[in-house]
Amino acid sequence: MVKLQVLISTYGTEGLRRLSKMHLPAVKGVEYRVHCQTGISDGEDKSERPGRIPPPQSLVREDMTIVYSRTKGLSRNRNLLLHNATAPYCLIADDDISYTPEALKEVIAIFESNPDIDIAAFKSANTLYRPGDEGGCGDISAPVEEKTYSDHPFDLRHPVKGYYLTSFEIAFRRESVVASGIRFNENFGVGAPRYGSGEEELWVHALLQSGMKGSFYPVMLALHHGSTTGVRAAAEPRVLRAQGILIPVVYPLTGFPRILLKGWRVSRQSGKSLLHCLRYLLSGYKDLLLHKKRIFQQ
Repeated sequence: MVKLQVLISTYGTEGLRRLSKMHLPAVKGVEYRVHCQTGISDGEDKSERPGRIPPPQSLVREDMTIVYSRTKGLSRNRNLLLHNATAPYCLIADDDISYTPEALKEVIAIFESNPDIDIAAFKSANTLYRPGDEGGCGDISAPVEEKTYSDHPFDLRHPVKGYYLTSFEIAFRRESVVASGIRFNENFGVGAPRYGSGEEELWVHALLQSGMKGSFYPVMLALHHGSTTGVRAAAEPRVLRAQGILIPVVYPLTGFPRILLKGWRVSRQSGKSLLHCLRYLLSGYKDLLLHKKRIFQQ
């Protein structure tokens, strides 16, 4: 019986090649479900491009299913995975993640021993690349933690100072999430036209607001190859705009001063000017004030 499905989003031939290099161990009760987007959006002539890409031989496995989707956008892909998942527990994943059998077994054990928990968040580490080799094959660091984690579990509704969610650290109880009807907002995330991040945090925030229970567990779950988008692209306009919306949504009473603080931190870490960072953060905040209904209409 499959207890845990690892829901992997990828895009095109290069995404499948990247996935084939990752360590995805065969574990009893664990299945890998891959949704590969082929980059054809609504309105394009779908007859001009193939809908199926032959996968590398290493991905032809009994515990892996690959489904092709003629769509664009990471959040749309995650929604398709959520819709088609069947296991009791699911783990969000990308095409550049490696796992150990022990970590995947621990995810199952935590849900089985905590029947009141709907969402579980874990730790991850990163291997980093030489400058200019992002996404390549020259990882040169031992695993490092790009985030600060607590040594103790905590309620996700009351996170410890400095903590933020990362998509591939999130697992959930499928039945609860599907029943809620809450989906990833397709206006956010990689491939979205204006807001290039924040989709996982908005999704989990909505789930928690609906009454679900979530907890962080200090368990090392995954190794991510390269820096995350939130670190690598923190100063990009689309990422900053998304943060300008996410921050006041999650912190409605203190959103504006937190935006100012975010701008200062990103400026210091990225080397971009404070004016640049605040310009796009406040652009997102303005969008929220003027177009909230449109942005969150699903």
